[in-house]
Amino acid sequence: MEAIAKAGQAAAERENLGQRAAALIGAFASQPAPGLIRLDRDFASGEDSEAAVYAFRILLATVGGVTFLVDEARCRALFEHLRSGTLCATLSRTVVDARRTGIFLHREARNLPAVPAAEQALWDGRRRITLSDRPSGLVIAPAGPGAAKRFTPEGDVPASLLRKALAAEPALWRGGERLDLAGGDAAPAATAMVPAVSPFTRFLPSFDLRPAAAVAALIGAPPLPPSPFRGHDPGGAWAKA
Repeated sequence: MEAIAKAGQAAAERENLGQRAAALIGAFASQPAPGLIRLDRDFASGEDSEAAVYAFRILLATVGGVTFLVDEARCRALFEHLRSGTLCATLSRTVVDARRTGIFLHREARNLPAVPAAEQALWDGRRRITLSDRPSGLVIAPAGPGAAKRFTPEGDVPASLLRKALAAEPALWRGGERLDLAGGDAAPAATAMVPAVSPFTRFLPSFDLRPAAAVAALIGAPPLPPSPFRGHDPGGAWAKA
């Protein structure tokens, strides 16, 4: 009985951590452009560093397109540096660029895949791309530097970071010609692209439902499916999906 009680307490504490992390994501994170996440400077200066580090690990994995969270000790060390001022570092395939105007996250430019287009694909762990027609001679690859030309920076978003983030977004290519950003206004009508919450694409523990839903809302990913457990937090967004 004691072991069961301890397990229940641990589960409750883990779920509470997820709830606090979700609240921080909702309060301090925004997406100025596809592939670019901005965190308010206050994200790193709050009292609940445990929840902030957990939220940071989830965001790093999502932006980097990886299915596992970065090591907690390494993430905490980077997080502590964020408190002290500006920096630029890379962790979990994600560039962390902390400036006076905010903490910006975007996919690093290394090891971005170029793969033959398929009817359904999870590109770079970050984007689900669907082609209703059978692709012929198409390749899904990074959009490259020219992708940012039709985007105008808003507010305090540095133009250089906008360009880097959009350059790492997927595009359809044929014979060396970029058709457009996959899912963009000028993309082929048969193309659809939706973001993926990378660390939870294969497995979503119940105690991570809230932070996963918060990240999905942040990046424009589809709503999460309802919990299979009847009555599990019926007020949560996932219960209404």
